[in-house]
Amino acid sequence: MLVAAQVLGTSVWFAPQATDDLAELAGSSGKAPLILATQAGFVAGTMIFALSGLADRFAASRVFALSAAMASASTAALLLASQPWHAGCLRFLTGISLAGVYPLGMKLVVSWFPDKAPQALGWLVGALVLGTASPWLLRAVTGSGGRAGAIIPWASTAALLAGLAVLVRGDGPHLKRSAGISWRGLAGAWASRQYRSALGGYLGHMVELYAFWALVPTLAARAGFSSPWAVFGVVAMGAAGCVLGGHLARWTSPLAVARFSMACSAACGLAWPWASEWPPWPAMALLALWGSTVVADSPQFSALASAACPRDGVAAATALMVSLGFAVTIPAIEAMAALESTRGPWVGWALAAGPIAGLALMGTGACERGKRPPNAIDNRVFLNSNNLNSSKASNNQRQL
Repeated sequence: MLVAAQVLGTSVWFAPQATDDLAELAGSSGKAPLILATQAGFVAGTMIFALSGLADRFAASRVFALSAAMASASTAALLLASQPWHAGCLRFLTGISLAGVYPLGMKLVVSWFPDKAPQALGWLVGALVLGTASPWLLRAVTGSGGRAGAIIPWASTAALLAGLAVLVRGDGPHLKRSAGISWRGLAGAWASRQYRSALGGYLGHMVELYAFWALVPTLAARAGFSSPWAVFGVVAMGAAGCVLGGHLARWTSPLAVARFSMACSAACGLAWPWASEWPPWPAMALLALWGSTVVADSPQFSALASAACPRDGVAAATALMVSLGFAVTIPAIEAMAALESTRGPWVGWALAAGPIAGLALMGTGACERGKRPPNAIDNRVFLNSNNLNSSKASNNQRQL
């Protein structure tokens, strides 16, 4: 139910992208500013939730439900916007609301399945990907022709249903309430070489991810596919990548999965200038591979960062990582869109620069080596889903 709620709740994230007439309905000169406003709102929302401790003062499921309802209302109101700044403010509010949907969804799913956290987080990020792709699916299934009047109400209703589903499900029995932001813990996390390496890799990953998603319609058209089915397929492939990556991390390590995913997505970007000239189906196959690997590393960075932090610094360090990550998506989306319009398929090289830089910032093993904070969560906890229970983890670490 939680995974389904995540799909429904995040359907509002890229809903304007699947419309053709939203520019006229909202009085805006284009849809790109709406995406940027959503990203900026998410950054602000992440910091608001982290600093206020709302998710710890109230039941996480209720905060999720209220956030989903706000996202639903602000998305539906787009149809009434008559000025560009109206639409921008509404998307900013949607971004703030999504900060109570996506991160809290991760917290809730772990509260229900603490012994399967790596796989559960993989499923949850996969649900985020499906939610992102779902407006394109609706456009394809309904044949709405990109009419905002058909797509926006559906996305708004889906977000509302997500909130109701989580409200009924409630908090998990293993939900842990944090003590709020610990600045000392954050300083301890920053002092960890492993955390800084994971953060660097995550930032490189985020430079590529949302810019790629924003460009998928254009990239698919260059490959000869302008159908919404093609856009949905490329983005939705990321869900399979997240789920598969979560299972592979159990048998290898989060670091290995993150590196492999970044290397694959970078290779796809470097090959795109030539692949865009291939026959349609081979070019689309490369786009599908790109779509599956561009996001598969996302859950693994959460595991790596958490494992490198002192226990009292996990909340602050995670909030910092997510805020910085989504902050870099704002200039990245704008820059990549400009490059695609002027340099065409060579934008693939610019997109590939993100994961390449991320791999360089991660170093040659800094996420697993070096001095660790004395009370950090051991990385081995994330290598075996049976070790996530604290008492079992302690016993297993003694054996190791």
